[in-house]
Amino acid sequence: MRHPIIRHSARPVYTFAGIVNAIEEAQNRGLKRITMRFADFIVKPSKYAGKMYVFSHDKEVNQWGTMSNVYLGWITSTETNLGEVDLIKRVQSVAADPYSAAKLYGQNTGTCSCCARELTNPLSIELGIGPICREKFGL
Repeated sequence: MRHPIIRHSARPVYTFAGIVNAIEEAQNRGLKRITMRFADFIVKPSKYAGKMYVFSHDKEVNQWGTMSNVYLGWITSTETNLGEVDLIKRVQSVAADPYSAAKLYGQNTGTCSCCARELTNPLSIELGIGPICREKFGL
């Protein structure tokens, strides 16, 4: 009796390294409470090395009764559990050049992509990110 050949479809490989590397750089430089805000989503490190959580800008009441951003899924440099194909494409697009996406967010909102503080210095406004965050995130 011949055994059937079981073919496993290859798992897709994604490219999120730009975001993961920027957050890990900030961690290596000792930054605490790390967050990167972009036009369509927010990224924060998880407690697991190399894994980042992705949130929407929308808020909901969490299990402790406080407001928090809506969890969308996680990313690593090459994997994700984000379910929406369009969101995966947007995250990959940001990961290709996180500094430009952070800059655009800062210019559009008037707040730093990393710390959410108001940008007041003319150079910071032009660059869309504050000087401390630029240095700490290696952007």
